[in-house]
Amino acid sequence: MTSLLQRLVAVLGRVNGPLSTAGRNVAGVLLAVMLALALAQIASRGLLHYSLGWAEELARVALVWSVLLVWPFAYRSGANVAIVSFADALPARLLLAVSILLNLLVVWILLVLLNESFAFWRRGLDMTAATLDLKMAWIYWIVPVSFTAMVLVGIELLIRLVLHLLGAQSGIVMEGAMPAVVES
Repeated sequence: MTSLLQRLVAVLGRVNGPLSTAGRNVAGVLLAVMLALALAQIASRGLLHYSLGWAEELARVALVWSVLLVWPFAYRSGANVAIVSFADALPARLLLAVSILLNLLVVWILLVLLNESFAFWRRGLDMTAATLDLKMAWIYWIVPVSFTAMVLVGIELLIRLVLHLLGAQSGIVMEGAMPAVVES
């Protein structure tokens, strides 16, 4: 049983690791784009007395995309907010059981949101961005992509937690009740 779980977590790790890191890197680029757009908007207004209407909308899109792209990396690396004082009071095995339960709940919520995100994307087919002359579906597609990545990370963390509970090599460290994958 543990060898099957370890093989499965190895496959998920080979997918989630590079995807999470790529998402984080693209999010960094998008934040730089957002800054450049804000500076261009300020310069255009101040120097040319002309407002770049599309720049604000594009900067908003870059902000939302950067959050959705960095989210799987944060979840996988244990960078989410954790209440450590409560977790430190629990015995190690109970803490693992609570963490498994919490991550099961997170994966369930993510699956519900993933399902809803497809309807959200479809609604975007009927809408056009205000200043970009672009179907909103092209902007919204990041939502199901992000939720899919989050579900994959959640499943990986659940398997790693079960392996940790069984005393097998799991590749995680616990940050309170949050597991963090340690890349070897």
